[in-house]
Amino acid sequence: MRKRLKSIHLLAPIWLGILMLSPAPVSAQTQTTPDFSGLWKQDNDRCQPKRSGDITLRIEHLAPAFTVETTISRASASSRQAVQKYTTDGKVSVSTGTDGDEFRTSIVWKDSSLVSSIEEHEDGRILLSKETWSIIEDGATLERIREPRNGEKQTLFYRRLQSGFKSDGSPAPIGESGPGNERPSVWLAYEVADAAKRNWP
Repeated sequence: MRKRLKSIHLLAPIWLGILMLSPAPVSAQTQTTPDFSGLWKQDNDRCQPKRSGDITLRIEHLAPAFTVETTISRASASSRQAVQKYTTDGKVSVSTGTDGDEFRTSIVWKDSSLVSSIEEHEDGRILLSKETWSIIEDGATLERIREPRNGEKQTLFYRRLQSGFKSDGSPAPIGESGPGNERPSVWLAYEVADAAKRNWP
């Protein structure tokens, strides 16, 4: 019995050292998440269903802040524009569309994607939808999946035009000029969804 207790005492420091050196499990919150910052142009032919018009998104992503600048234009109509600011920590942001509709948006991370829960308040009705944004193809493409509660699922693709950083490597704030970082016209991101609902463009 004494020998057994002595062996346990001798082994204890060894087991303690092994436990201290063992890598700790990594939680989902501490895993690296992608940076959506940059200028993105919609790939109309690749979208499902196919789209028309010239649409670009300029995103400034400084977690948890997430600012989207959107522009849309076509030959037969003038450009429409706005800027929308969100956070990726689940807080609800409230915005008003050009047609007077109110949008309430909450964004959270799901693995390496951003998932938005959207309420559109229109003429006394509440229209619910979800969007999932993901960076794919080694950072070259932004995939945006729209899923209206009572509507057709849409998958939009945007090609990265530039990364959205200044020459010193820091993010260029929206509206600031710089090489390859000219300020585009802007239109509220969720007005694009509203345009899709009205088949414009």
